[in-house]
Amino acid sequence: MSFSAGVPKHIQQIPAYKSENPAEEIEREIGMKVVQLGMNENPFGPSPKAVEAARAHMEEVAPYPDDSGFFLRKKLAAHYNISMDNLIISSGSSDILAMAYHVAMDPRAEVLTGEASFVVYYQLADILNMPIVRVPMKQYAFDLDAMASRITANTKLIVIANPNNPTGTMIRHDSLDRFIRKVPDDVLIVLDEAYFEYVNDPGYPDSLEYVRAGRPVLILRTFSKVFGLAGLRIGYGISTPDVIATLYKVRMAFNTNTVAQVAALAAWDDHEHVRKSVEMNRAGLNQLYSGLGTRGLRYVPSFANFVLVELGRPARETTAALLKQGVIVRPAWGCPTCMRVSVGTHDQNERFLSALDHVL
Repeated sequence: MSFSAGVPKHIQQIPAYKSENPAEEIEREIGMKVVQLGMNENPFGPSPKAVEAARAHMEEVAPYPDDSGFFLRKKLAAHYNISMDNLIISSGSSDILAMAYHVAMDPRAEVLTGEASFVVYYQLADILNMPIVRVPMKQYAFDLDAMASRITANTKLIVIANPNNPTGTMIRHDSLDRFIRKVPDDVLIVLDEAYFEYVNDPGYPDSLEYVRAGRPVLILRTFSKVFGLAGLRIGYGISTPDVIATLYKVRMAFNTNTVAQVAALAAWDDHEHVRKSVEMNRAGLNQLYSGLGTRGLRYVPSFANFVLVELGRPARETTAALLKQGVIVRPAWGCPTCMRVSVGTHDQNERFLSALDHVL
């Protein structure tokens, strides 16, 4: 019998996750420089101060890293006016999400989320063989009223992205507040706020108020998006000391490298780079809105650094055709007739729109 045949059945049935269309591989195949608009990265790159800090620290990578990310947690705690015990640092916010799944897991535990959100939510449930309840979206957004009606005694984990990936929609404070009041105290609510720095709306909730009130809410944030450090894999979680202490029980030791920590510290302090990145993202969104509208394509107004385009037909046909034009975008998870387009530089956005003309 082969090794794979002896692996648990639920693992055998999982399709392996592979990052679609790595740019270097595609460039070799089609013989041209490609535009990567499929990963929601910051097209303006990281802060030069973060790059300088990372380079300066490369000769100090022989020792193991600071296991708790002390200095980064200290800076974050001071900014948010919370205790360091409210914070956990990890190799990307997805790693902290995985910890949340592990601590919630028992034979009857269910995960509750929407049906068109971040693929890792469903992937983790499959890996751990946890039933996941997917509630249909309403106008491309989480339907919190419908989700509240699906909470049962088995619900142990609720996962909500705000803004949501891939739809770019936002949950407002009043809606989130009504929902959280309906959730039992023994259920962990994960608020994935990977794109919150891009939001410019007074209705966006201050999720920290739930943590300060002692509710079991875990806020996930990252240095991968607006800070431009996706390649270094570093993120953080904010919650009550009780939740954070529990996450540490399932955390792997030394899970954030030294270079990532010092780069994140420098990136955090470069407020001007963040401001420029956010402003240029808004300009890029408006550029895409105008171009898509001119071409008669429907899109969902976005609070993040990408836009969901409704094609009205299977999206993979269009994304595959765009790939032949040297432009990488992605079919939207959970929305088979939609594609997700990351905001690029002005020239990258124009190349996407030009390629779209060829495809359409």
